[in-house]
Amino acid sequence: MGKLIDELRTMGYEFQEGNLVTVLKVGDKDVNVHELRVKSQEGQIILLKRDMTPMLFPGKGGHDGVRTTCGDVYRDYYELDDEATSMLLYNYSLRTKAYLKAERERVGLMSLKEGNPESFFVLDEFNVGMGIGLIETGRYADGRFVAQSSRDSIYEESDVLRMHFTHLPDQQDVEDALIIRKMERDLKLGRHRETFRCNDCQQERHWLDIPGTIKEKLALRLMRKCGCTEVKL
Repeated sequence: MGKLIDELRTMGYEFQEGNLVTVLKVGDKDVNVHELRVKSQEGQIILLKRDMTPMLFPGKGGHDGVRTTCGDVYRDYYELDDEATSMLLYNYSLRTKAYLKAERERVGLMSLKEGNPESFFVLDEFNVGMGIGLIETGRYADGRFVAQSSRDSIYEESDVLRMHFTHLPDQQDVEDALIIRKMERDLKLGRHRETFRCNDCQQERHWLDIPGTIKEKLALRLMRKCGCTEVKL
């Protein structure tokens, strides 16, 4: 355990371990990571999320104490390195994290969420398929760029998929953003692993070793193919 946990314990916070979540490799050792609960001096117990949710640990009298994140608490408690922390928070490696971040920057994707529809001035629309259908793109009154899935009915309240961009996105930008979303979700939920055995060459491959764009990588990954031409008989 590190300095953050020591400081929080000095403030009167207690930590409790719950169910085993995962086993992570840190250096040459395996670390068992459990659910973490924190107990305040008043007896309130909070389950910490395994993500970068902001977390405030108030000091005495309600004054600001320590501002951190749930992920940083896990990192400090179990003394995780960068690679293990990435695996805990996202279920993928630093290599994949860096690639997906670069892809977000390439298409100008700033954020992506589901929620109630928001109003903006529509400048273009197109059908991207991919289980999403019609996408409307445009700008808010304050000038920000947005792409939002269309509602089935203007009179019906329903959640939509909304993406914010650094520029007015074209159809390719939106389609690539949706692929980024799919890869992040599939890896996070364990639907796919970063590595797989190629159906053609029978070698263990990393999905980022597949040649081509992110769309081409995804297509071959779903077929469990690495892009090789060798077929092992």
